[in-house]
Amino acid sequence: MIFGRKKRELRQEYDQALVFQIDKAKIDWDTAQNSEQALLDGQVNVRLIQSQTALQKAKFNYLYREARRRKTVGHMQTHVLKTDRNQF
Repeated sequence: MIFGRKKRELRQEYDQALVFQIDKAKIDWDTAQNSEQALLDGQVNVRLIQSQTALQKAKFNYLYREARRRKTVGHMQTHVLKTDRNQF
């Protein structure tokens, strides 16, 4: 019995870290989308801006899928849940 407790505690710790990273990735993705919209009107390298936004989106999607695979339970922001319904 004593051996299983440590494993559960580690899993909970890493699950909390994963949920935190998902929230951070979502905020970064939203920021990148807002920056893309604002900079598309200016004279900047559009492909660079779009690639940065795509990178943030891919990072968020990877982390979110990993959390779903692990069946992680945690605080999920409402905008994350809305995004999930639209993409999958």
